[in-house]
Parts: sequence; structure tokens; C-alpha cells
Amino acid sequence: MRVALIRVALIIVAIGFVATIGVTPAAAQQAGMWAVGGSIGAAGPADPSLQRGLEGAGNIETYLTPRVSIRGQVGYTSWDIVGRHFTGTVSPLYADGNLVYNFNFRAVHPYVTGGVGVYHYHGSVTGAQDQSDTKAGVNGGGGVEIFLNRSVTFTSELLYHKVGAFSSPVTVFNDGSFWRFGVGAKVYMR
Repeated sequence: MRVALIRVALIIVAIGFVATIGVTPAAAQQAGMWAVGGSIGAAGPADPSLQRGLEGAGNIETYLTPRVSIRGQVGYTSWDIVGRHFTGTVSPLYADGNLVYNFNFRAVHPYVTGGVGVYHYHGSVTGAQDQSDTKAGVNGGGGVEIFLNRSVTFTSELLYHKVGAFSSPVTVFNDGSFWRFGVGAKVYMR
């Protein structure tokens, strides 16, 4: 499954690059401009007893200057518990607020981002009552937007979410951190 997921992500990235050949240069983002987007990808937890899972995220963004924006992002993933004396799942739901700085290379806009968030972990273990735990965390990373036209972009992003230990129904997981890779699209509105 992991190899297939990586293969699909690479195919999507390649299609995005090919689609931009011959695209006119994108209009620079303007102060006061808004954008909404979504992505799908994979999330790899730092704790070795949690298995990678499919992840989805949605975001809304507003531009303070042509290069600087504020972004809110909500995401969800689910990880299977492996290598322990019990089975179950851990499902993080997170809400992040980030500052984003982007660079302009015609139709391609790489960016860096960082911020803070709230991470809600829901643990479900066979034979035990479900339990949830909410923690604060930080995140950072970067990505690229490729303009398909003046208001629609293909996006690709890699983020690291640093979160501390969290509780589940039968144990404490020592590290709630995870990597997230996603591909998606964003639509700009004036």
C-alpha cells in the first residue's frame, strides 16, 4: 500500500509539472486576496508503534502582502497500532494557524511555512473504552504551488508536526509528532 501511495503521489506531481508547460505567468498574490484549498496524502507518525495512514486536509488563506499570508488548516488521519500487546487505531484531528512566505518564479511559487496548532488524538483499542487527548504543537515545512491558470494551482507540501506525548485507552504514546506529505489544489478569489 505504501509503495502504491507514493507512486500515485509522484504521478500527480508529474502531471502537475507537465500541465504548467506553456502556462502564462501567474499574477502575483495581492494583499487582501483569499484562497481555499484541499489536499490528500500520507502521514507518518514518529512513534514506531503507529503505522502510516492516509491523510486529508483543507485550508483557507489570506494574503497580507504579495509574499506573506496567514493560513488556517484542518486535517485528519488514522493510524493503526502495531507491535503492541493490543490492537486499535489512533486518529488525530488537527487545526493549525501558519505564517507562509512564498517566492515567485513565474508559474511556480515555492514557499516555506510554520505555525502552531491544536492536535486532538482519538484512541480506539479493542476491549477498552475509547479515549481522547488534546495537545498543543508546532509545525513547519514547505511546498510548491504551480499555477494552472491565474486562479487555480496544483499544490504539493511537506510538513513536520511536533507534538508531545498523548494518552490512549491503555497506554501513553511518547511522541505524537508526524510528517505529512500532501498533494492538492487551491483556488484564489479576489
